[in-house]
Amino acid sequence: MNPANRGWAPGRWYHPHSDPRVFAPLYYAHPYGWPAPQDPTYMQSKYPHLHRALAADTTSIRYDVRKAPHDGLLLSTAAQLGPTPALSSLSSAIRIISRSFPWTLDIPAPVTCAAVFDGLYKMLQEPLADSEWGTVCILDKSRRETIEKAAKARAERDKEKKLKRVDWLGDVTTFKGLEKDDEFEKKRLLPEMAPCPETWVVKFGKS
Repeated sequence: MNPANRGWAPGRWYHPHSDPRVFAPLYYAHPYGWPAPQDPTYMQSKYPHLHRALAADTTSIRYDVRKAPHDGLLLSTAAQLGPTPALSSLSSAIRIISRSFPWTLDIPAPVTCAAVFDGLYKMLQEPLADSEWGTVCILDKSRRETIEKAAKARAERDKEKKLKRVDWLGDVTTFKGLEKDDEFEKKRLLPEMAPCPETWVVKFGKS
């Protein structure tokens, strides 16, 4: 029986045969769940119902959101995490916000780890709106300079000069995990917008 055809459940995922050419974080080496607490590789997360590969205090993934997930994630990591549920509850949707950008990303249930990375990438590939650029030009000179510098460097790589949301991040584009911040969540919530219980703040860092 091909293990890739089995049903998926929280804490279980297909573990491909070990490939010595590909690095995978040590705790991914457990094929059918996270290590037991007595395992020396185990570290308790502050967010036990969030997949450890996504939690800011336990993730070892360093994904550059300027790249599509199939280019930015190791093949072994993508194979192990792709269809794995992001949350212990399959009925929960996720909302992602950040101190690093002004947009909100809503991902409907069931949310997989792949959906989180895909959602972030696709959202940040959207063109920068005229109103967003106007706000930056009027209120935030340093942000404008950051965007222009990032857009110029990106245009040299992909030959696309149109400003994108990802340029907002400058060179701070490495995924560093999701965390909870109730106070920031309340401030960030648009008035009259329905709150989402599973609202997470995504962190970024430099490569």
